Amino acid sequence: MRAIWSASMALVLAFAAASGGDVRAEEREQKAPGPDAKGAVYGWKAADGLAYEYFVPKSYDAGKGANLLLILHGSNHDRRWGFANHEAGAFRPDDVIVCPDGTTPNGKGGFNFMKDEKDLKRVHALQDEIKKTFKIRATYLYGHSQGSFFSFLYAGAYEADVQGLVGQASGPWAGTQTSPKHFHQAVALMHGTADPVVPYFQSVGGLSFYRDAKYPMAHLRSLEGWNHWPNQNQTAMELAWCEGMTSDDPERVAAAFDLLDKAPDESGFDRDPSATWAVAKRIATLAGASDDLKARAAKSQQAVEDLAKRHVDAIAASLGKGKGDKVEDAAWVGHLPLFLRDFEGVPACDAFAKDWNDKIAKERQNAGKSLDEYWRTRQKDPAKAFAAGTEVVRDGFLWFRAADAEFLKALGDWRNDAKLKLPAAATKAYDDVVPAFTSGRKKGVDEYAAINKKQ
Repeated sequence: MRAIWSASMALVLAFAAASGGDVRAEEREQKAPGPDAKGAVYGWKAADGLAYEYFVPKSYDAGKGANLLLILHGSNHDRRWGFANHEAGAFRPDDVIVCPDGTTPNGKGGFNFMKDEKDLKRVHALQDEIKKTFKIRATYLYGHSQGSFFSFLYAGAYEADVQGLVGQASGPWAGTQTSPKHFHQAVALMHGTADPVVPYFQSVGGLSFYRDAKYPMAHLRSLEGWNHWPNQNQTAMELAWCEGMTSDDPERVAAAFDLLDKAPDESGFDRDPSATWAVAKRIATLAGASDDLKARAAKSQQAVEDLAKRHVDAIAASLGKGKGDKVEDAAWVGHLPLFLRDFEGVPACDAFAKDWNDKIAKERQNAGKSLDEYWRTRQKDPAKAFAAGTEVVRDGFLWFRAADAEFLKALGDWRNDAKLKLPAAATKAYDDVVPAFTSGRKKGVDEYAAINKKQ
């Protein structure tokens, strides 16, 4: 797995996510939100009894106000999940952060945010209570897993009360409202490509959902090799994109831009070039932005563009005189889809993508039929699924579904299982395609990361 955060922190997060609570603290001190409740995490209950934890920064100024961030946990957890996985005072340090219990008890001590009008109303009532206590300039949501599904539903139901959201490891529920009234919202879908709980394609489909609805600000942040766990640093960057694309306050946009632009990239996958470029571009026409901010943003735009060009050059060098129509044990096989995914919107990437969009769309169409066959037969007829899976790789090697780790592992396990007695033609087809694909993809992943780290 590509490390986007330290291994030690990942273990803490895994335990916290599994336990559903804050593993580092007992129940919080109960204190009503107010001017004297700054700089620490406190617990309280809404008027209808909904329990929550909250944090108000020491820097909160009642005259100036602050953003409100609602953190919505996943299935069967509770309010403590929020600050167990997002360090108070470090994560979104200028925001009023509220982490409520899910709005429906599961009967076993945990809670869920359900797809019901009463659940929507409970969260909205809590939001209204917080807005009566603090001066709230804008409201953003971060939902994880089931809380993420709910966050899309909530933003659709109360479009005027939500300026942006980050939904991790999910997609919009059926019935999620969209309309031109929602177009002021910035919607970021974030998902680990190796998520074993909610498949990555859910967020890819979610992006299409918002793009089809003509949302002007819909963004997919793919966490390469990441699983289902929350990721404080990546969530902070996507919330910065949301604020940077929606706020009219130059000071807040500058803070969002700086977080994106100055993020270190230790693995080659830690930064979001598409989001950075978009916020930098917006600054050029932002009313009230200082000349210094505009100059820094212009420099960042050019740096991302130059980085994109280096990727294009590397892909072209690896491809050589090839037409890109068959699997090769070459870096471009893995490099190309990562680049098109992460640099979408950057001019050098979009210009390069024009030569590949039709090809990849055709791959998706052809390989989709084989993938359906793979899923239909994988339990009752692994030999048939093996052949269909090999066709997915052969016909759709630039499609992200062909690179799914569990899918490739299943094919490899079947190939090495003598008890299956696979036909010689099927094993030859596999040997001709899949090893070259996995090797080429690894070379491409490594090449992509190395170029990013050298920026």
